[in-house]
Amino acid sequence: MFENLLAQPAATLLINDIKTKKLPQSILFSGEGASGKLTAALELARTLSCLEGTALWACSCSSCQKHRQLIHPDLLLAGPKDCLPEIRSAAAAFLRNGQSASRFLFIRSIRKLILRFDPVLYQGDEARYSKAFASLSNLGEDMEDFERMSYQETDRDKLEKKVASLVSEAEKLETTAMYETIPVSMIRKISTWTHLAPYGKKKTVIIERADRMQDSARNAFLKILEEPPKDVVFILTTSRRGAILPTILSRVRTYGFIRRSLDIQHSVITRVFHDTPQEGETLSHYFNRFLPVSPEHITSSAVNFLSLVFSDAVLEGKEPPTSLKSILPETEYDDSISSLVKGLNKCKPDVIWRNFLVALNECLRSSLRSDSVSTRDIKIFTLWTDRIRELFALVDIYNLTPVAALERLSVEMRNAL
Repeated sequence: MFENLLAQPAATLLINDIKTKKLPQSILFSGEGASGKLTAALELARTLSCLEGTALWACSCSSCQKHRQLIHPDLLLAGPKDCLPEIRSAAAAFLRNGQSASRFLFIRSIRKLILRFDPVLYQGDEARYSKAFASLSNLGEDMEDFERMSYQETDRDKLEKKVASLVSEAEKLETTAMYETIPVSMIRKISTWTHLAPYGKKKTVIIERADRMQDSARNAFLKILEEPPKDVVFILTTSRRGAILPTILSRVRTYGFIRRSLDIQHSVITRVFHDTPQEGETLSHYFNRFLPVSPEHITSSAVNFLSLVFSDAVLEGKEPPTSLKSILPETEYDDSISSLVKGLNKCKPDVIWRNFLVALNECLRSSLRSDSVSTRDIKIFTLWTDRIRELFALVDIYNLTPVAALERLSVEMRNAL
């Protein structure tokens, strides 16, 4: 068990708790992105459902086979996530070598997306997810065709077109139908599902980015944890443990996921994705290669946003930080925030938005290293950094559009001068 979770001490803790029968019903996996939290959650679900009891990765029992393929009826996966970078990287890995392991990786990456649109989660609320139906149907048909194709015997162009079609439909599904937060209606449907008898030994509910629950959803989920149904395990994941409701934290056991060494992350890129990591490249940065917007463009857009703020401040008769000039271009690339966001693929998937805000902070840090930085500049940059930090919540939790959020940020940054 947990053979596919590399160099993560949490796996040892989980194995010990399973063997000593001390594993709680409600669990939280906490750690940074790309640290293996979902991998561990899916593997735990398989382990608890194994009919043989050994839960070896190659176990041939019907339950393990279904869990490996992510088609077990006792598994429910919810929560918003940017699945496209993993899907694209897995597709590239398959086209590079065509091994069965790479095919398996690609299929699982798509099913991790499809699972978030399980009919259980939107039963009776079909209007909200109507945009997902066509893509789900097309993905189902393409998956059937793809699984019948042989890498060695199928024409290369035909194979590449089928892979491209799968990636394209996955992109449509994620960009048009992926929810930003977890609504209370979804939690109520999960609650109903958990009270139905399992098909096998154990039901598992995985909620990724549990910190993205709406307030009403948190309260509804708390009621489930107060009296959890028998034969159901709840696994929450988050990279922001501090954003989880304290009363929920008091009812779950936290397993911390460490930041794995660069060597280990390079090993994942080499062994799992059959690719060559760049010097100093983390797993998260590797996935960024497969975004529709390059990391370089995200950085230049952050600089351009600061340039827009700078020029607007001057027009208002205000004095921007002197040290900011050291990183700004002589001319602006975009003349408005809306065109800037459009150039960032409308900040979809969400990781583009988060990387943009990180790039903004990096720009401010670069300005602080300027020889011309003053005490006034430092005070202003501190205020600006606080406003940028608040922007994460405005879009992630309160569903503000990136354009509206940046327009608000621009006003607040100029008001701080």
